[in-house]
Amino acid sequence: MSKIVVLNLGSGNFSSGFTSVTAQLGEVGNLYMQFTGSLPTAPDIPQLLRDWRLLYTALYQSHGYRGGIDIVESGITHCSEGDFNHISQQLKIQINTWLKSEGFRKIESELRTQLNPAEPVRVIIESDDPEVWKLPWHLWDFFAEYRLGELAFSTPDYPPPASSVIPHRRKANVKILAILGNSAGINLEKDRELLKRLSGAKITWLVEPERQELTDQLWQAGWDIIFFAGHSQSEDNITHGRLYINQNEQNNSLRMGEVKEAMRKAVDNGLKLAIFNSCDGLGLVRDLAADQIPLPPMIVMREPVADPVAQAFLKYFLKNFAAGEPFHLSVRQAREQLRGLEHELPGASWLPVICQHPAVIPFSWSTKPPDSSSIPVLKWVAIVLVGVITSYLFSSSNLAILANQRGIKNQNQNQLLRAQLYYHLATWLNPTYPQPYYNLAWLCDESLDDTACAEQRFQQAVLRGLPDAYPELARLHLQQGDLEAALKETWACLEHSDYDGVKAACLKNLGWVRWEQQRLEEAEADLRNAIALAPDSPHAYCLLAQVLETKGNKQEAKVAWQNTLKYSEYNVPEQDKCMGLARKDLLMKAGEE
Repeated sequence: MSKIVVLNLGSGNFSSGFTSVTAQLGEVGNLYMQFTGSLPTAPDIPQLLRDWRLLYTALYQSHGYRGGIDIVESGITHCSEGDFNHISQQLKIQINTWLKSEGFRKIESELRTQLNPAEPVRVIIESDDPEVWKLPWHLWDFFAEYRLGELAFSTPDYPPPASSVIPHRRKANVKILAILGNSAGINLEKDRELLKRLSGAKITWLVEPERQELTDQLWQAGWDIIFFAGHSQSEDNITHGRLYINQNEQNNSLRMGEVKEAMRKAVDNGLKLAIFNSCDGLGLVRDLAADQIPLPPMIVMREPVADPVAQAFLKYFLKNFAAGEPFHLSVRQAREQLRGLEHELPGASWLPVICQHPAVIPFSWSTKPPDSSSIPVLKWVAIVLVGVITSYLFSSSNLAILANQRGIKNQNQNQLLRAQLYYHLATWLNPTYPQPYYNLAWLCDESLDDTACAEQRFQQAVLRGLPDAYPELARLHLQQGDLEAALKETWACLEHSDYDGVKAACLKNLGWVRWEQQRLEEAEADLRNAIALAPDSPHAYCLLAQVLETKGNKQEAKVAWQNTLKYSEYNVPEQDKCMGLARKDLLMKAGEE
């Protein structure tokens, strides 16, 4: 179970400061440590946030998203991305300056002392101040170090959690109520297609429903997830939110408070997650919280959102979550993946946010019974536990390292099943240890020819802070022809990695993308940079040779082909292909000479 930090800001605001801040640390139902502090006045932060929102609105209008995005005219006639990026950076600096204040330093110091950066942690911000909810807390430097952490919001007053949401019974399918509301100016078919691809889901569709139809469905028993896509908006003080459910002339929208009884019933009947993939959704949550509904985890967009951003977030989140990743990590990963869109849609990664009751354990996507392959793993687990009890020699972390090493040894001896079992055992003993996930990915990719497994395991290694997995994910995407996904992983790799070998692999992949795009000058520059960091990279030489050939630089291409042969190994499929290309080209050149 992940650690939880409940950060209660108490009464106060940015003008007068927050004089009584409390941080509680522990697990759900057992917050066993508490620290106190304060936060000073920070009147510049709300003003920066208002300026940011005005520029965000103006920028999206200038990009032509006015018709499909629920925003009002900003009054700003000109805005550049440079202006927007500058104020975004200023807001980040001001937030971290505020959180480094003397009164808050003790809290942050205690959190960093008690929490391991390699373990999952959920930080829940409790406050009634609307400006606190609007603030992009993910910019806090704390989250840059704690890569398995994510934040959520809650009001400080809430009822006991619904008893039905604490035990999670295994079901044959996850039941989803998918509501596709007013679609004027936006394309909801992409959302529908993404949901339909989910394995192990039973979906009931409501397309532009009448209010009574929607209410009747909410009263039905057993929804695990409620999903809404369409138009929505919040009042300026985000105390109320409105859903636009159809395009009728009358009765085409409703406030969340108008369906509070139905939502309460859905929660009592076991609702575990609500996703509002629509604009400006913080008021939707605060509406329900004001009615004392014990909120399950809810995902909303904190600002107006363009179609491509909403669709990309849903795609990334569902992929991670349905693959078995913890809920909060699935949201964080999907949110960070939106950075790949920010060259066209600035601010995209600031939008998704979790809101929830602090005492509710997030839902896990688990619909299938254990298969027979897990039985040997359990046997090994039992053996290990006996060893622990009788010897007290090792911690679970040490045992995970030993299990991973045994997996490597068995894989080198081509005992693939044993290797697989040891890697699984290592992940069980220490779920935050990234190396066995990475090794499992290589096993799936090289020996089992299971690309889906390899992609999932590399993704899990990335979530646990292993930068080496980024270039491998990009490589898999490139082999599948998905250049956009490969670029996103490559940018993330270059941002998070400090090691020359990993950076070289990332730059090689960037050159590979540019080669596929026939952007030859950029491809050559990226590949030469990769080779400068890793002079023995055969695939980088192979790609560089092809780029140089296309540019007509025959002599330098010949040198690159020779280096391809020099550093390649025949038993690596990717390199074997390059060796064939190199021999063919060099033979042709020899014949010409």
